[in-house]
Amino acid sequence: MEDASVKQGVKFGDLCPVNIPVQMMSVTDRDGKVTPLWFRFETEEHVIEKVVIEKTISRDECCFMGIREKRFVCSVVLGETRRIVEIRYHVENQRWRIFQFLS
Repeated sequence: MEDASVKQGVKFGDLCPVNIPVQMMSVTDRDGKVTPLWFRFETEEHVIEKVVIEKTISRDECCFMGIREKRFVCSVVLGETRRIVEIRYHVENQRWRIFQFLS
């Protein structure tokens, strides 16, 4: 029996998984403001899914236990439904992840 925490991919549209590593395409304007545009991740079937970010609802920076991250709340379409996701960018190791699904 496979441990659920050792998943290689993510079911497209699942609300349960958190901390999903993603490949992110973003833009940075002249004053350093980062705007995520789209991301992609690997599903359980080992298919790369691309998700377009419709709108960045909010953005801020947080520092929890010495870990500095940029936090983005975004509206995306997963499958046939619209979801609100919290995406975080780890400043030190320069990695993006879906932190949690908010809806």
